[in-house]
Amino acid sequence: MVRANRACWTLFSSLCAASRSLSASTLRRSALAVAAALMLASIQGCSSSPGGRATNGIPGARAAKTNPARSVRAHVIPPHFVDVTKAAGIHFRNQNSPTPRKYLIETMGAGCAFIDYDGDGWQDILLLNETRIPGGHVTGRSTMALYHNNHNGTFTDVTHAAGLDRESFYAMGVAVGDYDNDGHEDFYVSCVLGPGHLFHNEGNGKFKDVTAQAGVGNNGRWGTSCAWVDYDRDGKLDLFVCNYVQYRSLKDDVPCFADTRGHPIYCIPSAYDPSTCTLYHNEGGGRFKDVTESSGIGAAHGKSLGVSIWDYDGDGWPDIFVANDTVPGFLFHNERNGTFKEVGVESGIAYDDTGGAHSGMGIDATDVLNNGRTSVAIANYYGVRTSFYNQIAPGLFRDDQASSGIGKGTSRVLGFGLSFFDYDNDGWKDLMQVNGHVQDEIQQREPQTLYREPTLLFHNNGDGTFQEVGLKSGAPFTDRIVGRGLAYGDIDNDGRLDVLITPNGGAARLWRNETPNTGHWITLKLIGVKSNRDGIGAMITVTAGGITQREMVHSGSSYLSQSDLRAHFGLGAQKMAVVTISWPSGAVDRITDLPYDRISVIREGCHPVQTTEQGSGTAK
Repeated sequence: MVRANRACWTLFSSLCAASRSLSASTLRRSALAVAAALMLASIQGCSSSPGGRATNGIPGARAAKTNPARSVRAHVIPPHFVDVTKAAGIHFRNQNSPTPRKYLIETMGAGCAFIDYDGDGWQDILLLNETRIPGGHVTGRSTMALYHNNHNGTFTDVTHAAGLDRESFYAMGVAVGDYDNDGHEDFYVSCVLGPGHLFHNEGNGKFKDVTAQAGVGNNGRWGTSCAWVDYDRDGKLDLFVCNYVQYRSLKDDVPCFADTRGHPIYCIPSAYDPSTCTLYHNEGGGRFKDVTESSGIGAAHGKSLGVSIWDYDGDGWPDIFVANDTVPGFLFHNERNGTFKEVGVESGIAYDDTGGAHSGMGIDATDVLNNGRTSVAIANYYGVRTSFYNQIAPGLFRDDQASSGIGKGTSRVLGFGLSFFDYDNDGWKDLMQVNGHVQDEIQQREPQTLYREPTLLFHNNGDGTFQEVGLKSGAPFTDRIVGRGLAYGDIDNDGRLDVLITPNGGAARLWRNETPNTGHWITLKLIGVKSNRDGIGAMITVTAGGITQREMVHSGSSYLSQSDLRAHFGLGAQKMAVVTISWPSGAVDRITDLPYDRISVIREGCHPVQTTEQGSGTAK
């Protein structure tokens, strides 16, 4: 959360190895020179085949270019989101159990999730909470909450009926996925001060805590963001858990003070030792095996807060991006043999554009520019700016926060949850970021710095640049909150993506997207047969009007949160789209007659394709 000392800024391991004998400025110039040479070679050697597969090593990649039908700041549909929290019946408050002592865990927040737990085609809501700690204050019972979608814009609290009204753990992150392929969505909750918890969906509206028999407690670690991923493509979902710092109990908390008078503040992460992420392999039969060390994940020590799963090199195997706090970020390349290789430094994603380690919280990775390549956003500390990486060669990324316009717009906020999604259905993914400082008394010491901060929404101009449009639209974006978790999902099945926000120590927010004159759209709910039931890891391409979008069905991303597992694509004015689904099993389905403005349920093998009417969760 506070910037680390400047480390060597390098893009290749050879440069990093030589850093002992090079000055920082010389190293930066050398790295940039090599990057430029590689990019030039990439451009000179790039040519697309008729099938759209480029020869630059990134399958399907195309040279980035401005869409001639778009111009910067033209045809921007102003966003219109409405806070419907109270009207929807959501009455939930995150309780971080604040103490005068100021334990670090109090300021980190908890996540939220969209989950269709009863399989009725409507997104329900899961909100995490913390338990009371010694010296802390909570009001009433501090439990997580599950809200059932009533299909009419309202929700009903079913926490007790679902067996989830427990207040015995300090929850952090959540990941949704059907780990046993029984057709019911399960979820995992990461925790601090105790084990994480795996909740099995019993299929009757109830959940059962199966952590002990599954073996996924992540004991003795501070679990943060987590994600389901079928990393070995065996048809069973595995579990990846980020861990922050060494923090087994409150005795490990380091006291810090703002001044010589002894005013306590939340301590900085550099005061703590790093940890390692955890990887559990799904053995089947409801049991998992800790493969952290054998997979190579355990070789990388960091302070991990965010995770995003994405196949950045197009080899069909999911890779893992991890946002670290004050230490270099991770990119775990899937070696396709059950192991991973950490390539964050050599790929250019470990550091920001100034050579500093991120103060990374939230992270998301996807194809933002519709050019077949990967973009990655990482939220940062106040004054540091959100990083926005573009893939400029098969294994090389460049931080374009300045040229994209995202950096300037985030320089005066402290970012946490962020997500790419297409709010106006124009076919280009936009970026939303929630913000909030970590020091609750910051304005007493620095009057110009806000504790509660506004939420930002950056419109994708389609030419590699973004413009902030959220604040210009007024409330609820201008409402100041201590933002932490962020998830998106279509709560009313109208084709416009809504958002769920969890502030730290505040009331949850549900914003319905009522943006007018949005484009056409398609939403795909995948059902794996040979692949895992959720189709997590499936890469979907949608071509319409000369634009090809990509999205991978994924768990994780943002900060501590889980978005709608259904893949959503805006089509703009187009009414026809060609859809190709590359499943984790290796099967490929191609659909040319998919109806627009509909939610389609696609079973691996393409037969049958079920569609739902707009605003309905019922298959036709």
